[in-house]
Amino acid sequence: MRFPSMKKTLALTTMVCLAAAGSFFASPAAPTGLEAPALSTTETGTTLVWKRPAKTKDIISYNVYMDGKKIATTNEDFSSKAKREIQDFYAKSPKAVRVTNHIYHVKGLQPGSQHVFTVRSLDVKGDESDPSNAVKVTTSKKTELTVNIQKFGAVGDGRTLDTLAIQKAIKACPKGGTVVVPAGVYKTGAIWLKSDMTLDIQKGATILGSEDPNAYPYHYKLYPYLSDERFYALINAKPGADGQRLQNIRIVGEGTIDGNGWKKGADGNYLYREKGKNKDGTLKKNHVLNIGILAANQVRYLEQHEKLNENKAYPRRSSLILLQGVDHVYLQGITMQNPANHGFIAQHCNDVVIEQANFHTFNCNNGDGIEFGHGSGLKVMDNVFDTGDDCVNFAAGQGALGEKDHPTENIWIFNNSFHHGHGAVVMGSHTAAYIQNLLAEDNVMDGTEIGLRMKTNPVNGGGARNIHFRDNAMRNMLKNFFIATTAYSDPNAAAAFPKATKTGSFYNILVEDCTVDGTKKPAIEIEGQPNAFHHDITFKNVTITDGQPWKITNAKNINFYNVNQKTSKKAAKK
Repeated sequence: MRFPSMKKTLALTTMVCLAAAGSFFASPAAPTGLEAPALSTTETGTTLVWKRPAKTKDIISYNVYMDGKKIATTNEDFSSKAKREIQDFYAKSPKAVRVTNHIYHVKGLQPGSQHVFTVRSLDVKGDESDPSNAVKVTTSKKTELTVNIQKFGAVGDGRTLDTLAIQKAIKACPKGGTVVVPAGVYKTGAIWLKSDMTLDIQKGATILGSEDPNAYPYHYKLYPYLSDERFYALINAKPGADGQRLQNIRIVGEGTIDGNGWKKGADGNYLYREKGKNKDGTLKKNHVLNIGILAANQVRYLEQHEKLNENKAYPRRSSLILLQGVDHVYLQGITMQNPANHGFIAQHCNDVVIEQANFHTFNCNNGDGIEFGHGSGLKVMDNVFDTGDDCVNFAAGQGALGEKDHPTENIWIFNNSFHHGHGAVVMGSHTAAYIQNLLAEDNVMDGTEIGLRMKTNPVNGGGARNIHFRDNAMRNMLKNFFIATTAYSDPNAAAAFPKATKTGSFYNILVEDCTVDGTKKPAIEIEGQPNAFHHDITFKNVTITDGQPWKITNAKNINFYNVNQKTSKKAAKK
């Protein structure tokens, strides 16, 4: 038998050791997909977002470079309310899965300047990755294309109706210009935005909805194929009579949009509506006509002028923002509160970015934060949600006619802080044309009812598919961690439409690398129909503490890999 020479043996040993060392001391994986959303770049700054590596177990932060010089480390950036709340979350739940921030707001640039940005991953050892792809950003040149609403007669005293003055300012705004809303309280009815403009609601400024239902045109349809007409919103945009789609609309600033929908209770939250009346026909204490402001007046108007009963009148209240048929939308920094109905609605819109906004609609009925339907391309990042209904909701139409519409797709939700809300990330119940290609990652949820919520019913059809929910940390969930159900019903939103050709279902769903601390209902609930099973749903690397027993019916190919449900010492003592 021949043995290798000592020289060859040492060489082979050295190669093996070097390979092992190289693997052990490997640099972290680099970020990819670095971009600056087009409408985020201003005269003095821009927003950078990037895709984190698939595996981030050892990555704790990212270093941001401008023109080759490091300008920020993201885990040291607390410049937004959402980032501060994410930090506070871990003071209460230090063992929760750690989210990483992969968004950075660059400030202090010069107008008309050009810069090159890259981002590098940073691991627990302090090692950096190779750089991401480079992005070249040119800030806007300084411009005088601004229109102040006060110059057109807006008073801003909270009493005078400023609708006409605001609309005149919007009409006078040049292409690419900005309508400035300075400090003050500007009461207004419905206003209409146009293409290639910015609405800048500055610090100390509030756009306050008029309580007069006549200030909001009626007869807007939720979808082109449904007959239930509604009031238009406080702020609107839609194609004109020629059908030409709108584009490049920005709503920014540190100000507030207040729908004036409901009265507040002693605790500072908006009062929540009780349904129906007492047996003797009198109104319940928290009936909409008692606790609503604009909500009450719009319901009363429809009962009197459209001869609708309360059940049909109630869902038709106006929302804060309604955008229809708009390409390229950017909303940043605004606080949205107290809608008569919902917050931000985008229908048939593409390329929508919402960042650093504050959705404060808790106890407003219905009070959804965001509703996005039949569009492609939505980024929801660095926001705070405290809502009366779903936080971020996706719709795709109802029934046989809805099946023919465009799916709701290509969605990215990350680095948000969620509080009250029926669900943090929600699909349905309008699902006919499918909700698909959604990634929700690196969010925290505290006191939300449900983390990932999917709901529909047999007549709606469609469903959701290709959903990825990863690296989300949850605590104090008031209902479920995950729910997918085809048995959802909402009598308040009932509408007549042709039944779907096929019962809907939810499939191709991956939930991974999540922690859940406490649920009051089944931590995981999957409920399909006998003729339409939910299927191909995978849970991987999930830890559930003090979660209620699961419930799974009419489902197949439901997979669990390293899913642990345990009881805390505190709960065990009870």
